[in-house]
Amino acid sequence: MQSPLTLKVHPDPVLRRVCMPVEKFDTWLSDVIHEMFTLMKIHKGVGLAAPQAGLTGRFFVAEIDEQPLCLINPVIMNGTGCNHMTEGCLSLPDLSVQVERDTCIDVVSYAISGQRQMHRFDGLWARAVQHELDHLNGVLICDYNEVPA
Repeated sequence: MQSPLTLKVHPDPVLRRVCMPVEKFDTWLSDVIHEMFTLMKIHKGVGLAAPQAGLTGRFFVAEIDEQPLCLINPVIMNGTGCNHMTEGCLSLPDLSVQVERDTCIDVVSYAISGQRQMHRFDGLWARAVQHELDHLNGVLICDYNEVPA
């Protein structure tokens, strides 16, 4: 790997790029995903999408209750329920935004090995996955309505 990854902060243009699907499941991908977990933990985040690390692949990492997750080329197949919650973002420090999200989602993605996988997420996991998937599509929480101070 070249140099260590760094956290990208708005208005860095990489945060607005629509990420490209991952086609090679190799050691570079595995290494960069491990480095993204480290970067996420350094900044005390719940999740980190590739563009937040300056990359343009369709993948992200997340960790809730010491349960790590990496989704590559994720696609939400179904979503149910609805709730509003205030979200923050590592790439938009000091901003809180009320965001409406599905409470339960079914996702198809790939593992680091390239194996296709299916997941059902609910609660905080569903919210985190949708937040990170927004990043892969160039969408930021500031695109939603800001919570009044």
